Amino acid sequence: MAKPSDAKEIANLHWSVRERYKEGIFLSMGKDFLASYYKLTLNDPWEVVVCAVNEEGRIVGFTETTLDAKCKYKNVRSHKLYLGWIVLKALLRRPYLTKAVWQRYRSLDENNSGPKFFNVEGVRGAFWCWSKSDDSLKSYEMVKVKNDILRAVGIKEYRFEVDKQNKAVYKFHLKVNKAEPIEEIKLPDGRVRVVMRKRL
Repeated sequence: MAKPSDAKEIANLHWSVRERYKEGIFLSMGKDFLASYYKLTLNDPWEVVVCAVNEEGRIVGFTETTLDAKCKYKNVRSHKLYLGWIVLKALLRRPYLTKAVWQRYRSLDENNSGPKFFNVEGVRGAFWCWSKSDDSLKSYEMVKVKNDILRAVGIKEYRFEVDKQNKAVYKFHLKVNKAEPIEEIKLPDGRVRVVMRKRL
């Protein structure tokens, strides 16, 4: 399990694999935003973040799940000044992202009045990341450990999202992970995002 002190290393790992899938707003905010996000995430009691560590003690993979998405995003909203300052610095460098950032912020509205990007209720799987320099087949073993932890605390299923154009990952979840597509979301930028359900 990841500790709050792992936030910087996890952010660096996430940043190091950014070229695998460049779509979306999250990585566009830069490494400082990732470090701030993971610092917040790893101090959230609703988060389960499982890491894989190599023989040298270096984190080579992680997978993140929140046990209550509504509580997670309430926590994010409560730190909007902290995150907002990081976002503002990113927008000064990339002002063309302003509209996309505003849309993503509105998607966290408690009344669901903004555009939908992801599941905002129940147990939600979020990021799953693996180092380019390590055996990627082991990443599935890491996910199975996470699933065992969720099962042990009484979780029967969780939902997560995959962009349909991310074909290799989508196919993996269908064929190997045996997850079930239950909804398609048309994002403001035209991408199609699939909400999937994994039964444990």
